[in-house]
Amino acid sequence: TATVTVTVGAAVIDAVDDSFPPVSGGGGNTPSVLINDTLNGVAVNTADVTLTPGIAPAPTSGSIVMNPDGTITVAPATEAGTYTYPYTICEVLNPTNCDTAVATVVVAAQPGLTIDKIAGTPSGNTAGSTIAYSFVVTNTGNVTVTGLTINDAQLSAAAVCPTTTLAPGASTTCTGSHT
Repeated sequence: TATVTVTVGAAVIDAVDDSFPPVSGGGGNTPSVLINDTLNGVAVNTADVTLTPGIAPAPTSGSIVMNPDGTITVAPATEAGTYTYPYTICEVLNPTNCDTAVATVVVAAQPGLTIDKIAGTPSGNTAGSTIAYSFVVTNTGNVTVTGLTINDAQLSAAAVCPTTTLAPGASTTCTGSHT
């Protein structure tokens, strides 16, 4: 009688870092992070591995979420920038056989402003009367706007804005008048 012991090593699992083309600030999805990962030298089959997202990036506005299929969803109005999103894949048959990688997601800048001009009640209905105007300015883009000014040829003087920097989603009300 003889005893033979066969030791079988774990299959090589390789989660490979990902860099995707920029995603629009208007929202969108990346390809799957699993597309370049391998198990035992061949492309992973989603039935053979479990995908565990790491800590999601936390942009100031918007969100970035890794889906069960490995795609990454960037919500509309997510702040422009470069974000890293770690993830781990583990072999289903050997759950301790794992590897970790990082997906890099670039959210493209998509600047945008809305300006609502509102006329106040004139101070009178004769020449020389004054009309006050307010300009509600909202940053509808995904990048911070700096150096905000209102140029309106109908104003007697430059409009005054309480702040000249607007983060995505922020608003300010500028004022001016015409005589």
